[in-house]
Amino acid sequence: MSAPEVDQSGEIGHVHHSQRQVLLDFMSHLKLNGFLRFSYPMPDQERGAGWMMFLYEQVPDNVINSFGD
Repeated sequence: MSAPEVDQSGEIGHVHHSQRQVLLDFMSHLKLNGFLRFSYPMPDQERGAGWMMFLYEQVPDNVINSFGD
């Protein structure tokens, strides 16, 4: 499984992946680590393929990088 692409450079972060299930699993990972402010995955209309979700709070790199461990 490839890691989701996370971009937190703006006020609202966003996460992209080609498979919805990966983002659902990432949501569970965020919840387990105490992060609850995010959207549910939705089709990525900007890119025209794949899935995306928003992050409404800054998530530390160590939490993002530990996904899938």
